[in-house]
Amino acid sequence: MPLASRDEILAAARRASRDPFPDLPEDPRPVSWMYGPGQYELAVLHRLVRDGLAANRFAHYAQNFGVLDARSVFRADALGPTGRLVVAATGTPTVTADGADVPAAAVPDGWAIELPAAVRRITVVVEPAPGGPAAIAVLAGDGLLAPSWSDAAGHPLTVRPGTRDTAPHALGEPVVELVPLGDRAHYALPAAALARVVMRAPERPTLMSGESLAEAAAAPHEAETAHEVVATGTGRWASRHELGFRHLTVTDPVPEAVSVEARIRPVPRRGAFVCSDDTLTRIWATSAYTLRLCLQGLVIDGIKRDRMPWAGDLALSTLANAFAFADADITRDTIVALGSPRDGYVNGISDYSLWWLISTAFYRRHFDDPHFAREEAERVHAFVERLVADVDARGLFRPRSVPSGFSSGNDGGVFIDWGVRVPPGRSSTALQVLWVWALRSAERLLVDATHAGAERVAEAARSAERALRADAWDARRGVWREHLEQPSEPDAYANLLAVLSGLTDAGESPAVVEAIGATAGRTPFMASFALRALGVAGHRAAAVDRIRRDWGAMLDTGGTTFWEEFADPGESPYAMYGRPFGKSLCHAWAAGPAALLPELVLGIRPLADGWTRVAVDPDLGDLEWAAAVVPLPHGDLVVRADGDGVHVDVPPGTVLVRDGADTPGPARVSWSLAP
Repeated sequence: MPLASRDEILAAARRASRDPFPDLPEDPRPVSWMYGPGQYELAVLHRLVRDGLAANRFAHYAQNFGVLDARSVFRADALGPTGRLVVAATGTPTVTADGADVPAAAVPDGWAIELPAAVRRITVVVEPAPGGPAAIAVLAGDGLLAPSWSDAAGHPLTVRPGTRDTAPHALGEPVVELVPLGDRAHYALPAAALARVVMRAPERPTLMSGESLAEAAAAPHEAETAHEVVATGTGRWASRHELGFRHLTVTDPVPEAVSVEARIRPVPRRGAFVCSDDTLTRIWATSAYTLRLCLQGLVIDGIKRDRMPWAGDLALSTLANAFAFADADITRDTIVALGSPRDGYVNGISDYSLWWLISTAFYRRHFDDPHFAREEAERVHAFVERLVADVDARGLFRPRSVPSGFSSGNDGGVFIDWGVRVPPGRSSTALQVLWVWALRSAERLLVDATHAGAERVAEAARSAERALRADAWDARRGVWREHLEQPSEPDAYANLLAVLSGLTDAGESPAVVEAIGATAGRTPFMASFALRALGVAGHRAAAVDRIRRDWGAMLDTGGTTFWEEFADPGESPYAMYGRPFGKSLCHAWAAGPAALLPELVLGIRPLADGWTRVAVDPDLGDLEWAAAVVPLPHGDLVVRADGDGVHVDVPPGTVLVRDGADTPGPARVSWSLAP
């Protein structure tokens, strides 16, 4: 086997990537800011939506996401002697010490508070400016730099790093400067990026950007993004908005210099997948880079459009993230941010509310967060209760059409995938499978949190499953039908979701596998889940062949990231939504192979939450060898396999389960693949 060590595997995957950025860009953020529960996450969501709508000509986003609190209470039990306290805040603070008012005086750094001696409890109330969150940072204070802060109810606060002047929700990801290559009008980055364009020219230049060269050279009326240019100094100009692009055209006048200030997420840890097939190795690396670009405070859909978080992208990216970066914070933050819609459904899409619940289960299985169930149980329970209000007498989910609904969806805000149409009077089986899966995901979380509502959710799941099996399962053919009402034919979406949710054992029904394999997979979103289902059904080599074909075709066009939708033969690869450049060419839901390839080729999957138990079961198919590094919570899982054998380095905190035997890490385990 050509790659023997963890470091060699990681280096080989990095060489296959078009990612031009350092793993840890310099970005000092020395000040810890505190937010009330859920407020940081919502504040980032509000910023992303505001910026995304401003930068995109055709973006749309349901405006039913959660609102920020009008005021927040920060409480601390003082530790040690007290004296002068200096805090930064996003609004004017009102301070009490043991119930008595204490004045806060404005100083250059923030607010100075003179505390009396022997204070037992300090309370700071912040009312932020409209549209912003309440947050504070302790800049100086005897014994008060790191006390036990909480909200008014004693709940722990969210703490994130910022600067003395700027709270973290407003900062965005770190900035790295890149200099594009090109002539005196046309410029190109080595790979796609989300960036602000900076230009030096005697007069205001005209700017066009594009994820493709054709888009950057297109007429202004065909542009997807807003290209306003603003003055930043004498002879210096910049795009008003950050833009998602690889190519630039700058004219009238031709600039003297062009650079870009790109936003990129730090990645302290990396996973890797490499193999004897260079195309598959590049597909994995490109999937990881696509995902990294879409980690922008929260998990967004794409860097050009819409630059906002959607629950479908979240579900698939949670799996990809676990294998590529193990970035638990951004996944949890996105779950929290999307979990408080004021009305209707997440993103205005009824099935995205179901994917949100399923994502909580994906997160718990693939990340080490033992407190998540307890801390989020009330949110999850309230979320389910709102959905249960939309069930019929038999327990089936009957979503309503609401003003905040997704404009491009079916009745009841049903989406499933682009191109799926549910005729009036028909009920989608795929939606009901997602409903059962979502209820089971919520039930398990509530059971683990010992929440009193767990049994009610379990009964809702049982009722829904009984009705679903009675109406949609074709016992004669052994397959799920597309609609609950007859007549109805088998449907790929219903069957792939039934396999993934555990409703169906595909090994017992060839017709289910046939239905899954028949899908053309218009988007990488549902195509990834279909291929995952094929793997669960035992058809792993066939699934890998599809990845090689469908994602490899995007690489063949010269792409450095993966797209929102596969290209149709004979049509423009960039067109979508009836617009010549409507397709996003860097989309989070296209990053599925970052999880799929290690799963399908090497059989790497968690068997318990937080990767505490893991399976490794290689199926090399036509590959000579394959290797992977998976960044688990307590260390890297390293797997190498070739025609002769398998070698696994098991990290601490993880148990390798194989052939009924448990091997706790740290350990090295080897076995033969020879027949």
